[in-house]
Amino acid sequence: MAAAAADAPAEAAAIARRLASCNTGTRERAVRYLLSDFLPASAARLSATDLLKLWKGLFFCFWHADKPLYQSSVATRLASAVSAPPSPADGAAFLAAYLTTLRREWAHIDVHRLDKFYLLNRRFLHRAFLLLSVNSFAPDVTSQVVSVLSNKALLPEADNVAAGTSRGLGYHVAEAFLDELLPVLPVSLETMDALLAPFFTVLEKSTDRVMVSKVKAGVFERLLESGRRLLETVKKGDEMEKGSAEEKLGKIGLLFGFSKRFLDIGAKAETVQSNRKVVFGLRDAFVKIEKGLQLSGLEITVPKFEATEVPVPPNAGEEKAQKKKKKAKKAALAEGEMEEAKDLKREKKDKKEKKEKKKKRKVEVVDEGNTTEKSTGAPVDDQQMGDGTDGITFDETLKSNLQKQFEMAAAEAGMPKGGSSSGASPVTPASGKVATKRKRSKSADKLYEASCGDDGSEGNLLARDGEKSGKRVRFSMKNNLVWKPHNPLPLQCLRLPPSATPRGSALKKGVQPGPIAPTPLKKAKPKANSAKKVLKKQPSSAVKRLRKLQSFSA
Repeated sequence: MAAAAADAPAEAAAIARRLASCNTGTRERAVRYLLSDFLPASAARLSATDLLKLWKGLFFCFWHADKPLYQSSVATRLASAVSAPPSPADGAAFLAAYLTTLRREWAHIDVHRLDKFYLLNRRFLHRAFLLLSVNSFAPDVTSQVVSVLSNKALLPEADNVAAGTSRGLGYHVAEAFLDELLPVLPVSLETMDALLAPFFTVLEKSTDRVMVSKVKAGVFERLLESGRRLLETVKKGDEMEKGSAEEKLGKIGLLFGFSKRFLDIGAKAETVQSNRKVVFGLRDAFVKIEKGLQLSGLEITVPKFEATEVPVPPNAGEEKAQKKKKKAKKAALAEGEMEEAKDLKREKKDKKEKKEKKKKRKVEVVDEGNTTEKSTGAPVDDQQMGDGTDGITFDETLKSNLQKQFEMAAAEAGMPKGGSSSGASPVTPASGKVATKRKRSKSADKLYEASCGDDGSEGNLLARDGEKSGKRVRFSMKNNLVWKPHNPLPLQCLRLPPSATPRGSALKKGVQPGPIAPTPLKKAKPKANSAKKVLKKQPSSAVKRLRKLQSFSA
């Protein structure tokens, strides 16, 4: 046993190093081993220093946790260690180590990671209250947990606190206290007095104005507002929803006797002078609702503790069983997906076979030689046009007539007699439909080039005759869109604007000029002669003579 006790601190240090690893797999394995094997067996042998070493690694483990779902999972598992140890003292020690570590590192948490540490703090508060609920809010266990919250978060020791660096954790505990306490309510008024004792101490001794305002708004004003709503609902004759937050907190606000408690705090000589205004303000507000309850003559039942079921974390064996179940479910899902994929493949194969059968039934046109492959299983006499009209039976006589007509047309165009059989002219299929894929063979191209003359006249004629050949031409809508009016527009509408009127050599080529619009002449405004310009003008000849005479007389 002594050797095992000596090995526990060393193993705790090794686990802390693995918890702070940069490798996600290493951290995950360390967390699993810590929560499932190490803490249940060695929690009683670990000192406060060993727990702080462990929590140094756990802090960085949670620091590296990314993605909201994974962060929530890690926070829940870490907080479950508070209620998992066999004795409540071990759970309280683990909570104290957590609060000490988080208070020390709170100033170094950046704004991007602050939300997930808020989540971690809420999960730990919830697990601390579940620990009290499991132990039926025994006075000794309740005092242990409340003292941890008071000394490590709400009222930390002055010698261990750097100036203003660790108060943020206490602010958040004051805000989240009632939210995490709600699942274990209702409790007796004596237990509630023990739970609210640290907040009364804050109003009495704390010099931090922010902490005082957080306690006032997050704890006591919420109880006051819930009590006021419950009283109004009861006076109207309505029933508050049983088990709701308003009902649970409202009963505490009405029946606890806050007015007397605040009066005692305000009358103490040790109370901080700046907090007395807050204390007496809360006292006056609670006096109003308590007198309102007395004057109404209504009776509200005193809350009592009701045991709540606490979810116990699964053991290692149960975890393995759950993993096996998950694997079996995945295998079943995989088999179902495989069967669905096979069904889809079968459907695709059936569709392909049907398409191939339809293609085989169609008449395939071949450019090499004027040959047509007719659909199998259908006689020659039954083949008809595929345009929905009355069918035309292709007999031998009709074919010979058509061949004679083609030979006559070729002779008129100057083609040789064998040109019709060279594959230059297309043959209409018996079904009237052109095959979807037609490729012009090389031999047909050579025969077509041989049949063309040097000047290209015959080739042009053949090209005109063979417009419906198998050669595909791609058209571009941008280049081939031409506007052709059905009726010619009047000439005055087609004339060019004055800015585009041709001049000079363009008029000699016969281009008609457009209408020339006369532009109105701008009237020149008479410029007013300024006094300066009048002075600058030269004197007239008469004035010059007069000046000369005046100079002579002088």
